[in-house]
Amino acid sequence: MHGTLWSLAGPIRRNVALSIALGLAVTAAYIGQGVLLAVALAAVLRSHDYARAAWCVGLLLLVVVIRSALLFLAEVAAQKTAQVAKESLRERLLARLLALGPSYANAQESGRLQATIVDGVEALETYYSRYVPTVFVAWFGCSGVIACLAPVDLPSALALAPFVAAAAAFNRFWMRWRQSRSNLFAVRTAFGIYLLDSLQGLMTLKAFAATERRRAELVRRAVDLRQEAMRTLSVSLVRNGVTGLLSLGGVAVLLAWNAWRVSTGELAPFALFMALFLAREAFRPLDRLEKEFHAAWAGASAAPPVAALLAVEARVREATRPLPAPSRADVVFDGVTFAYDGAESPALNAVSFAIGERQRVAFVGPSGAGKTTIAALLLRFFDPAEGTIRLGGVDLRDMSLTDLRARIALVAQDTYLFHGTIADNLRIGKPDATEAEIEAAAKSANIDAFIRSLPQGYATEIGERGARLSGGQRQRVAIARALLKDAPILVLDEAMSNVDPASEAAIQEALDHLLAQRTTIVIAHRLSTIRNADRILVLSGGAVVEHGTHDELLSQGGLYARLALAQEAAE
Repeated sequence: MHGTLWSLAGPIRRNVALSIALGLAVTAAYIGQGVLLAVALAAVLRSHDYARAAWCVGLLLLVVVIRSALLFLAEVAAQKTAQVAKESLRERLLARLLALGPSYANAQESGRLQATIVDGVEALETYYSRYVPTVFVAWFGCSGVIACLAPVDLPSALALAPFVAAAAAFNRFWMRWRQSRSNLFAVRTAFGIYLLDSLQGLMTLKAFAATERRRAELVRRAVDLRQEAMRTLSVSLVRNGVTGLLSLGGVAVLLAWNAWRVSTGELAPFALFMALFLAREAFRPLDRLEKEFHAAWAGASAAPPVAALLAVEARVREATRPLPAPSRADVVFDGVTFAYDGAESPALNAVSFAIGERQRVAFVGPSGAGKTTIAALLLRFFDPAEGTIRLGGVDLRDMSLTDLRARIALVAQDTYLFHGTIADNLRIGKPDATEAEIEAAAKSANIDAFIRSLPQGYATEIGERGARLSGGQRQRVAIARALLKDAPILVLDEAMSNVDPASEAAIQEALDHLLAQRTTIVIAHRLSTIRNADRILVLSGGAVVEHGTHDELLSQGGLYARLALAQEAAE
């Protein structure tokens, strides 16, 4: 486990080393305080040398000031270590998650990913900034105290050493023993996942009168979390009691034995005071370690999911030596076969087609035919198992992912808008877009008039996932966003699914002019949106079963004609 934790540490070793050095300096200051107190008391009791005692007290005050400054610097160093650790871990985790892309993220619970990236990093941050330096200070600080005591009174040092070693060893043993038995992080993560899922689905729960059942399950999971937390706390308290007994017992035994030695004349008062003060200092680093034990526990629990996420290999990899971005915008699928993990049959099976530059090609077919998979493969969210996909004559795997995706604008079937203003969402594809460009894209998507009717216009906050907009409004903002990107290839995946007929007609009229300047792939169930396509490909069972224009396909009387007839009957 320690190997895993250190492998995650990243560029913080210098920061940790500085924290350790400052911690040892603080321990040295405490040792200095003990020595000066012993000298001052011995001077007063043995020879009534008040001048020497006063000199020692003056030095003691100086050491206290230095110790205070060192404690402040140690806290600053700990905060810096925490900041570097957090930034490094979050940067690596987010980079890995972005590299893995939708193929990985969509298969995971969002609450689990959030717990790993947020709670896991917070736990590891404390582990590196607090616990790790404290462990090293405990090892070397305790040894240093005993080493300082040994020249003054070797028997006292030898008597104290077993108690110090036993307290340190017991901490290590307890950590190893309980680490595999603690389930707190996993239970807390599971509760967070269920809670987040409940909040996101609150409208559905209300609609189906299922809130009471969900609440009861949340209560049950909260009870499980409390019981696991109490179990962990009770075990920790037992450990605290044992280590406290070793610490106080060591000091008490040493004090009692040395008092007897002083009474028999075997031990000088100076050695007694040294043993008394340094015995306390020998356990001070262990007391600090005791306080930071929870950080070790949390860090050890959080490390496996963080390490697991960082270890996931991206299925889609950046080209080692990417070719220059092509100047053309034609698309070719050549014998493409692809299957999703766990699927019994491929989503696409040996699919081949070509889309000329500035052509408008539509894909239709029943649900599950493979239409959206074509868009996902074109954007390289996945790579095909067989066959090649070329853009402008270049294999997608030989292109930079940035270059590829810069050339494609997508209106996805599941429209996603981010928390922020309408303008913020429109600028995602083109951060430097002017107000005139934004308004032109919004007009083309038939959403400009609605936006201007809002009190803050384009500066209106739309809430998480665009919650303050209707489904059709969100869809039109997404269309405007794609148009604003002004990419040579436009993919419309059910872009009109939430748009009312009146808006559809207005958007379609505006798009007809714009689409003539782009290579356009239209994925649709509503056949009314693709009548003007240059070519229509009909998919079924992951294969292209028909192709032609709208009129040609109707005259063939095949699957397309049956789909059209069914829609006309439904309308």
